[in-house]
Amino acid sequence: MMLFTATPAVLRPRRPGPRAPLAIVLIATALLAGCGQGEGDGQKTQGHIEAAAGAVTGDAKLKREGKKDEVVGGVKNTIGDIKDAVHDANK
Repeated sequence: MMLFTATPAVLRPRRPGPRAPLAIVLIATALLAGCGQGEGDGQKTQGHIEAAAGAVTGDAKLKREGKKDEVVGGVKNTIGDIKDAVHDANK
């Protein structure tokens, strides 16, 4: 389905739905390219410590940040595992 955006004296096609700006895609690609097993473990551990510190001190923001770091560390570990599997499969 093609929609049209009207501009002065010109009709140009426009695709429906949100599209990520190129800069965001490039930044995400650069960040994911550096994902490795050790980096994910470190961030996951740091997040666990932050979450525990937030729980002990009653700081909800620190606890949320710690939980976020734990999740990001887990994702980085998973990406590292996938990259290792692809590398092993290509041998």
